Amino acid sequence: MNRLFPALLPPASIACLLVLQSCTLRLPVPEKSATSTQQVSIKKHAPLGSTVPVYVVADSLHTALVVPYDWIVNHGYRAPAGFKFPQGPYRYVEMSWGNRVAYVQKRWLYPWEVFNALCLPSPSVTEVIPVSWKIEDVCFQQRVYRGQIQEKNGQAFASFLNSCNKFDQNGNPQVIAPSSWGDGYLIDCKHSYYFPRICNVWTAQSLESCGLNINVGSALSANGLLEQVEKQGFVKVHDGLKDKARKNEKPG
Repeated sequence: MNRLFPALLPPASIACLLVLQSCTLRLPVPEKSATSTQQVSIKKHAPLGSTVPVYVVADSLHTALVVPYDWIVNHGYRAPAGFKFPQGPYRYVEMSWGNRVAYVQKRWLYPWEVFNALCLPSPSVTEVIPVSWKIEDVCFQQRVYRGQIQEKNGQAFASFLNSCNKFDQNGNPQVIAPSSWGDGYLIDCKHSYYFPRICNVWTAQSLESCGLNINVGSALSANGLLEQVEKQGFVKVHDGLKDKARKNEKPG
């Protein structure tokens, strides 16, 4: 994943980062009395039960969520027009948030691009990717943690997701480009990206809206977020390339 983190910055950037410490850490969240869910007729899918599986996927720096697509749509999530699933037994969607340039560029960022992204408020995107197979097989290079979330918390989660995105006059999310992998999309977002408001803050607030008790300030790093979800019942089901290597080992 081509993403950003302050460890990539040269020492000259520290002064700017200290100034940005005073910026708002959290993304704005919708008022409980207001609704950011879909106002048009929603195609309801079969109920998924009292709890639903939610996955946190992480490499060394970046985190993402994988959730049942029908769950969030049932609760009013507005998906991009034309969002389709490849053939397979599951209907999950992987979601993450971050700096627009980092997602759109196919190469590693130049140092000045990293500097601008972290030291100046920059445009952001949400990436949404349909997943039709086991998460551990699709995201085999990442660590994968699985937990159970109360189904009823889907409305607050969908409201948070919708509140981050920009919409066109027809009420559809504004797509700016294909996803960085898979057959998904990059959606234009309302909120600026900068340090300390980085990708893991979005993941932390998403989990918070699902009902988890998350200390967002302690979730700036991927490991910091994973430590918190582990304490709340999430279990590591895949250890990234380590597990892949074990599976490929030939018996003695």
